[in-house]
Amino acid sequence: MKYVQFLSLTAVACALAASQPALAAGAFECPAKPVAVPQDARVQAALPTGNAFQNVDALNASVDKLRTEGVNPILIIDGLITAYCPVIAAETQWTDAQKATRFNRFAARVTRTVYSLDGADEVILDVPFPPAIVDAINTKAKAAGISAQDWVRTAVDGALK
Repeated sequence: MKYVQFLSLTAVACALAASQPALAAGAFECPAKPVAVPQDARVQAALPTGNAFQNVDALNASVDKLRTEGVNPILIIDGLITAYCPVIAAETQWTDAQKATRFNRFAARVTRTVYSLDGADEVILDVPFPPAIVDAINTKAKAAGISAQDWVRTAVDGALK
């Protein structure tokens, strides 16, 4: 069931991201009509505001509160993404491409956060790397015959020993 929910959630995040106009075609805009998931007053009450979306502790607290109230994970994700889009759109110092990138990163972070709080067996860190470092990681991972994620995990495990 969790796999089906994750696939549904992925579809929700993709639909929101796909609803963004092509960057060459115009400015970053939030969807005029969010994905059709019924709104819930509990979601609205628990949402972080403003820069709180950049605060992982505030995001985790919101997700945890909603989960303990029994709110469906898809509704949590939709509520957070829908609420955060206008925050990104209002940022005047970012280009449209930067806004789209931040929006997509946030949607991915929310998805991972909602589902990673199911258990404390593993914690996912959302760490951005510059393109040159990603290229180097991919090259080393390919040479080792493993995924980039496995290579990074191995490198971090080795550094911590």
